[in-house]
Amino acid sequence: MENNNPWLRAEIAQWLREGIINDQQANALYARYPAFVAYRAKGDGAWGRVIFALLGAGVFGLGVILLFAYNWDGMDRYVKLAVIGLGLLGAHGSALLLAKNDKSNPRVAESLHMLGTMLFGAGIWLVAQIYHFDVHYLDGFLLWCLAALSLAWALPSVAHGVLATILLLLWSGLETFEFGRHVPIASLVLLLALLPLAWLQRSASLLAVLLLAVPLSYSFTVPGIGEKYFFAVGLLLVGSYFAMARLVAVSAYPASAKVLTLCGRVLWLPLIFVGTFTGLPLLSGLYELAGFDSLYILLPLLLALVSWGAALLRASTRPALAEQWVDSGLVLLVLTFSVLPSLLGADVSDVSRLVFNVAFLGYSLLFVYRGTQHLQARVLSLGCIMLVVLGAARFTDLFQSLLARSAIFLLLGLLLFIIGLRYSKQSTRRKLEKPRA
Repeated sequence: MENNNPWLRAEIAQWLREGIINDQQANALYARYPAFVAYRAKGDGAWGRVIFALLGAGVFGLGVILLFAYNWDGMDRYVKLAVIGLGLLGAHGSALLLAKNDKSNPRVAESLHMLGTMLFGAGIWLVAQIYHFDVHYLDGFLLWCLAALSLAWALPSVAHGVLATILLLLWSGLETFEFGRHVPIASLVLLLALLPLAWLQRSASLLAVLLLAVPLSYSFTVPGIGEKYFFAVGLLLVGSYFAMARLVAVSAYPASAKVLTLCGRVLWLPLIFVGTFTGLPLLSGLYELAGFDSLYILLPLLLALVSWGAALLRASTRPALAEQWVDSGLVLLVLTFSVLPSLLGADVSDVSRLVFNVAFLGYSLLFVYRGTQHLQARVLSLGCIMLVVLGAARFTDLFQSLLARSAIFLLLGLLLFIIGLRYSKQSTRRKLEKPRA
């Protein structure tokens, strides 16, 4: 169990200094929340059993496949079909039998179902090889994905949902880059068939995979419309994550807000950094597109407008603290002064580059403030790394004078030194509060 009591006791001391509570109330709270709590193991080693079950099923399945692969050429076609069929029936049948046993671990049954689904995928190409089918080979990935998707809902199974997402990305990506076929239906399947599963199962892992997969899948179709829209569409989709995080924080699944924010950060910050070099390209405006093409670009724009409008208009989801306003403001800065004007046909290539640099610098300083204020070492390290990376990036393309370059690095070194002192003082202050607590 995670011990948050030291943090809470430090907050109680702060409340006492600010006069929010009196000495009697503070003592009562100190007694209720001791400095240390006993650690209680979770699950009694259940996760260890699950990991070994998954590894065992995977290694066993690989051994069976290699055993038959060694003698595959010398086997009759009906024997080959029997081997494939019996493998599928054995894996899924064993899983169904285990599921009926109340004492069995459901994750072991799920791992056997996963083994059966992997054997099904291998069987697709083995059957095609047996009968020499001359078909579009990527249809095998699509069929495999549909099987995994069906089991993801039928069981239900988060692992099958993750497998279906990977296979769908593989299918749509290969169709795009190898055959030049853009398949927007892949994004619809992710949103309409897999995202509800992640929400209903309250699965942070599947939700994270989907949040990373949706912009990637969506971007596979954008080059078919116009490569110049690729960057703007990515910013709109990922920028919407932060607004949706505020909306779901007051929903039936509030833990998804953290997943949305984390996945948004993973995608948003690299996009912003790339924009500091290139800015947004010149777009002629949405009016140059017609039919499905304009709709495909408009949907991310509408998503961003609706999600941010709903998040800012509702009192329960509107930012309350100054740092929350800064965090949201940096996203809105990029969307309002860079992405939106470019989609309307304005030439903001130079302005957008400045906006991206300001946003990246703003995030760096925001992470430094959060890291030192709340003693979050990882956040502080990220902020410092971003400051150094931004300074190094501008070293070659902004400051031509050697004197200017040296001055920038001197200021950056001084800033990092001040940041270290502030973090040290904050850490010392927290330690001094604990004895009183």
